[in-house]
Amino acid sequence: MKVLDLEAAPDVTLSLIDLPLGMEGYHHFFGVWLVRDEAGGRNVIVDPGPASSVPLLLETLGGMGVDRLDLVLLTHIHLDHSGGLAELLEAFPAAMVAVHPRGKPHLADPARLWESSLRVIPEMAPAYGEPAPVDEGRFIPEGAPIPGILAVDTPGHAPHHRSFFYETPAGPVLFAGEAAGTFTLLDMVVPGADEGKYVLRPASPPRFYIDQALQSIETLKAVNAILLCYAHFGYSKEVSRMLDEAARQIQLWRVLFAEFLEGKGRPGADQVDMDGLLSFLLSRDPWLEAFPMLPSDVRSREMYFMLSSASGFLEAVTA
Repeated sequence: MKVLDLEAAPDVTLSLIDLPLGMEGYHHFFGVWLVRDEAGGRNVIVDPGPASSVPLLLETLGGMGVDRLDLVLLTHIHLDHSGGLAELLEAFPAAMVAVHPRGKPHLADPARLWESSLRVIPEMAPAYGEPAPVDEGRFIPEGAPIPGILAVDTPGHAPHHRSFFYETPAGPVLFAGEAAGTFTLLDMVVPGADEGKYVLRPASPPRFYIDQALQSIETLKAVNAILLCYAHFGYSKEVSRMLDEAARQIQLWRVLFAEFLEGKGRPGADQVDMDGLLSFLLSRDPWLEAFPMLPSDVRSREMYFMLSSASGFLEAVTA
């Protein structure tokens, strides 16, 4: 278990907690953000992660001296972000949850969420673990103000995706979930790697909404944040540049997919050579240039999610 601490502003500490899964390569991937705001007198968790990792999360929080949790910000309800919510709330009975209203019913009664996850990600859902129901009384009513926090709807990755700006004396911190893609700093996983090298990948699982995702990025750019915190995995102080790059990569993929499909006689989505498509993307996308430098276990994990991203994008461009 690794924890990276950042001082966002005097008396406001951000901690990125790595929640490794019991599978090869699943480290530096599930990032739980903890905000310890001494000035505001509260502790906040952003996306508690899957159910299977909650014991590790609780152990880590205990080791950090966190004995009170006031608020959980949930960017979306996919199992790797929300699955452990009920167990976390049981451990911290005073904590309340901010989430998009479309997500609340699936958290209160997760049966359909679990069934759809088993159908869509049959390899991963059992590893994430089945989510437990959340008491509806733990949700902050929609429209109720949360002091110092701006919630912004950012659909694209999911219709119920929501990002959060956390105000600090130095400026707002953006918790973008997967609205700005997935991000891997090379030196986090490759000791001695050049500082600043990274891999960026669109977070575009089935079903992905290209135009909504691009509009969501524009919405995030309208607020001048000092830090961009990714759910997968890490952070950047170059917020405007990284948001621009996320949008440019989505636009590039739209061009590359059209080029690839045209070259293959525009086959139906179910007839596309996905291995060939992934190879094509890796050869043409500059934001994937450092992909071969990833450790073999991380590269294997990322190929799985590259396939998911490509499948969702393919569905979007051929719909």
